[in-house]
Amino acid sequence: MILVDLERVAARRPDRPLFEDLSLTVSSGDRLGVVGRNGGGKSTLLRVLAGASNPEEGAVRRGRGVRVGFLGQRPELPAGTVRAAVGEHWEAAAILERLGMGSLGDTDVATLSGGQAKRVALARVLVEDVDLLVLDEPTNHLDVDAIAWLEDRLAGFRGGLVLVTHDRRMLEAVSTTRRLAVWAGRVAELPAPAHERR
Repeated sequence: MILVDLERVAARRPDRPLFEDLSLTVSSGDRLGVVGRNGGGKSTLLRVLAGASNPEEGAVRRGRGVRVGFLGQRPELPAGTVRAAVGEHWEAAAILERLGMGSLGDTDVATLSGGQAKRVALARVLVEDVDLLVLDEPTNHLDVDAIAWLEDRLAGFRGGLVLVTHDRRMLEAVSTTRRLAVWAGRVAELPAPAHERR
C-alpha cells in the first residue's frame, strides 16, 4: 500500500535550494534511511513526508486513512505531565521506562530539559497506532541500552519507516530497503552496503 507519494517537490532556503524536483514513494514495509550534512535539508524532507510542512513546489499525496507518527528535531509536547503526554496505559509506562523516563511520569513537561523532552516525544510517537513512522534523530539523548531497545522496536514495526540518524549502526540495522542522501540541493539514492545486496 502506498503511504505517501511526493511528486516533483522542492524546498529552498533564501540563499540555496535544499532539494528540487524530488519524486519519492514510501509504501508499507519500506525502511528508508536519510543521510546528509547538518543544515542540508534532511529535517525539511521529513517534515514534508510527515505532513508537518508543505513543499514550495510539487504535490504530496497520502494513502486514504494513512496514520503518520512524526518525531521532529524539536518536538512540542502538550501541556501537563509526562504521563499525560504519553498515555496512562501499561505500554506507555513501559516505553518511558525503556527510554530512561520512567521515574518522571508526574513531572510537568515544561520543566524538562531538551533531551528529556525529546525522549518523551519519542515515547509518545511509539505508542501511537500508525502506518508510517517518520523519525528525525530518535537516538539523540539515548544511552546504549535504550538505543538497542529502540533498534529492536523499529525492527519489529511492520509499517513504513523513514529515519534520519547519525548512528551508523542504527541506520544499517533498520533502514534495510533504501538509503537517501540529501546533498547540495539534490536527493540521491545510495547503493545498499555490500552485505545487504542479493
